Amino acid sequence: MDEREERIQRLKRLKRKRMLTVGVLCVLLIGLAGGYYVLHQHNEKKAAEEARKEEERQALADTEVEITGFALTEVGEVEFTNPEGSYHFVWTETEQIGTWVRQGQEDFPTNIQKVQSIIGTFCEMSGSTKIAAEKAVLSEYGLEDTDYTIKITLRDRAVHQFRVGNEAPYSSGYYMLYENTGDVYVVNNLAHTRLATEEIDLVQAETFPSAEPESMMELRIEVRDGETVSYKPEENEDGTFTYPPIFYDSVRFVASTIQEYNCTDFAKYGLDDPYVTVTIDYLGYTFNSDGMMIREPMTMKLEIGDKTVSDNYFVQVNDSDFVYIMVDLQAEKYLPQ
Repeated sequence: MDEREERIQRLKRLKRKRMLTVGVLCVLLIGLAGGYYVLHQHNEKKAAEEARKEEERQALADTEVEITGFALTEVGEVEFTNPEGSYHFVWTETEQIGTWVRQGQEDFPTNIQKVQSIIGTFCEMSGSTKIAAEKAVLSEYGLEDTDYTIKITLRDRAVHQFRVGNEAPYSSGYYMLYENTGDVYVVNNLAHTRLATEEIDLVQAETFPSAEPESMMELRIEVRDGETVSYKPEENEDGTFTYPPIFYDSVRFVASTIQEYNCTDFAKYGLDDPYVTVTIDYLGYTFNSDGMMIREPMTMKLEIGDKTVSDNYFVQVNDSDFVYIMVDLQAEKYLPQ
């Protein structure tokens, strides 16, 4: 093969390579263009869906439907359920004093404010949308078999019954069935939150004893298997007194949370043999037989037991049958260093 033919063959091979390269580039460009188109379409579709959801959410929020219109003062009974149990409270009046009493457990220390907050959520109630009874398929909204129910009986014996089901979309609240009409509404999250109240939150805490530093005569800290430390006021030359700093820290025993009421087994909290016992002798106020306010010696006692899982402490005050949780900073001032 002469030089001219070789040159022609090289030119042909170079042409084929160029054509192949151009073909590959075309395929890549087509693929990239297709991918960009698909991605663009996906993003546009997603944006449109988000916009539609926002419009629906806003429409729900802007539409208020009145459901009930009675006042708390008209209510005579309330019964409600949640996954923990069922509760029944009755408004009872004696000598013009009214209070909420738990049906069948009249000695239950009812937290009046908590009960009224539950009832009040369903008084003069409104919702953001309504699904008519003939269109409502209860199972679709978690309303066919729900643990969250409430029955409110007014003093004129009129009854209002509700069920709260699944959370509604777009964080707009919860589905609620108003059984009186069969209609389903989307209502504020409070309807679910209030019904989820646990029994311990329905208990009214005791009033913790308190004493001003100037009224304290002695404060004793007794540690189990340890020594007892006593603090007393010191009289100055001019007849005034200097009070130990711990007197000012002990004006009032403060426990933030009720762990159990009507406790019968204090051992599980380490309170059958407390780690620390704090006793304060002081002059308190009381009334004599003539109705006059007088001061007389009194004692208040704080017993500190085991730690909780969050490193706070179980405590008992004045031999009550309540067990409380006291935060560590409040309790540790009495603990040995």
